[in-house]
Amino acid sequence: MSVLEKKIIEFKNWYESQLSYHEASVQFFSELISTIPRVETVSGRTKSFEESVSKFKRKYLSQISPNNNRYQISNYITDLVGIRAVCFYSEDVNEIRRNLKKYFREIEITDKSNQLEKTDDKFGYKSVHLQLALKSRLKGITGYDKFKKVKIELQIRTVIQDAWSILDHKIKYKKSIPQNLKRRINRLSALFEIADDEFLNIQKEISQEEIKISKRLKKGGKIEKSKTLDVFRFLFIALKYFPKYNFIEFKVDGFVQEILIQKDGFTEGELNEALQNNLSLVNAIEIYIKQDLNPYSKIRYCLFKQDMKSFYDILSSHQREVFISFSR
Repeated sequence: MSVLEKKIIEFKNWYESQLSYHEASVQFFSELISTIPRVETVSGRTKSFEESVSKFKRKYLSQISPNNNRYQISNYITDLVGIRAVCFYSEDVNEIRRNLKKYFREIEITDKSNQLEKTDDKFGYKSVHLQLALKSRLKGITGYDKFKKVKIELQIRTVIQDAWSILDHKIKYKKSIPQNLKRRINRLSALFEIADDEFLNIQKEISQEEIKISKRLKKGGKIEKSKTLDVFRFLFIALKYFPKYNFIEFKVDGFVQEILIQKDGFTEGELNEALQNNLSLVNAIEIYIKQDLNPYSKIRYCLFKQDMKSFYDILSSHQREVFISFSR
């Protein structure tokens, strides 16, 4: 039996004896990293025995002297416990790294983003790979003593990078593929990179629009009567009348679309006029039915009262009955 065969058997015995411990550590580290700001999703796994041996042979075996029989394969597998943290935007990656330092020390860093930026003939997915270990003497972390000696590999990716990595592994390409296929994969990789940049830029522009709303409200900005309603113009009007309500983005978007379906080209000024003219009436309906109405329902009643023909379907049949009963 060769030295390598003996080492593989030793590694298998060690791997199987430690498997439940490492699987428990995956759960521990996943839960800890999920508390880091900007991290949206976390997943983890223990590298399989077969993958570990394959990696050792591919990356490290050639570096070991044939006469060396004292090495342990386990010492070379630094990513046995692998965790993946996914965030929304590329600028979140560095923020996550900074926040990780509260719990971890960085042992080794591999920035695939920088590596790819420096080449024009390679394709692949961007991500930051960190080899981490828990800091000494952490307090208040349940499980710290049990897992303080475990080293993990953490991959930090944006949602776009993560999507590309899944496709990347699905394709299972090799460097020796025909040039026409390599070019197509390069084009696809570039599209994902552009999407990542655009995703971030759009978010920044949305944030700027939200800042504009805040400034308009603070300065008592004028109503732009002829401007067609959109999410930001809706919020400018709605927050004037309901300043303490938390308008959730996706709900606002759906509601604005519903309004525009009822009346195409409906404006910021028309929304303000409907609330200005009818909100006191709707507040009286709220007292009449002895039930609190949320701002969306109040706006629906205001729109219906302002223009019953255009906004007949903005109310449910029950709400129309309530309105008719109150109006008698």
